[in-house]
Amino acid sequence: MKKNKAIKNSGLGSGLSSLLGSEFEKKSIFSKENLTEKYKMIPIEFIEPGPWQPRKSFDKNELESLSKSITNQGIIQPIILKTRDDKKNHYYLIAGERRWRACQIAKIHEIPSIIKDDIDNSKIAELSLVENIQRSELNPIEEAEGYQSLIEKYNYTQDQISKSVGKSRSYIANILRLQSLSNLAKQFLVQEKLTVGQIRPLIGCKDSDNLLDLISKNNLSSRQVENLVKQKNKKASSSKSKDLDILELEKDILEITGIKVNINFNTIKETGNIKFECNNLSEFNYILKKIRS
Repeated sequence: MKKNKAIKNSGLGSGLSSLLGSEFEKKSIFSKENLTEKYKMIPIEFIEPGPWQPRKSFDKNELESLSKSITNQGIIQPIILKTRDDKKNHYYLIAGERRWRACQIAKIHEIPSIIKDDIDNSKIAELSLVENIQRSELNPIEEAEGYQSLIEKYNYTQDQISKSVGKSRSYIANILRLQSLSNLAKQFLVQEKLTVGQIRPLIGCKDSDNLLDLISKNNLSSRQVENLVKQKNKKASSSKSKDLDILELEKDILEITGIKVNINFNTIKETGNIKFECNNLSEFNYILKKIRS
């Protein structure tokens, strides 16, 4: 009985493995003694991430763990490189940046590599992005920037992105909207102080930075954040209404009575109150006389 049939991917769904061939999937222990002619030992200082790489941040603990594994077991899978045109005997990374970074931590000077110079740079960029997204190795902001890159550089539509990475169109649209967040809000998301669900209601909310610590410290749910934003918008709406209509009325009463007044009116409930700020008993009696007359 056959199980676990391979799932067929559409478009770019197969990612870098389809582009690089079967050796990308090959797993074996590499050393100078058993290295085949297909692989080369490349000094790690001759390598740097390709300019097309969408991933910018790496978990320190994960790299430390991988570094220890490499120290104990060696490199299980080679990295994939492309020769640089602008620098002799130097290379750009196509795949395997985590392994390359972990080798630096482990103070390993050379790393087994497959050199693929027959691949067009634009194709590498395109598929590298899809590969990272499919493996869930990007934080939400990197993912949003990645989708935007596909749209701007490769003329993707949101529907095409959806098919390529296997996510719904609404998901793609919502992730893209994260780019409009403030820099501080993005930091909270990248540092995992808040989740996408918690931070999404803040999109389009003015002065949202003032709410970030409150949401984080109280671990508010997405629904609670939505209610918090609604309350903030209601207060802003009420304040704006007062600026336009009620402030002039407060000014008129001050001119008539000589006493400062504060009018609070809720435009939604259509209720409110008037507060006269009397400094002494004489001013209080004056207001009473005005009301009685």
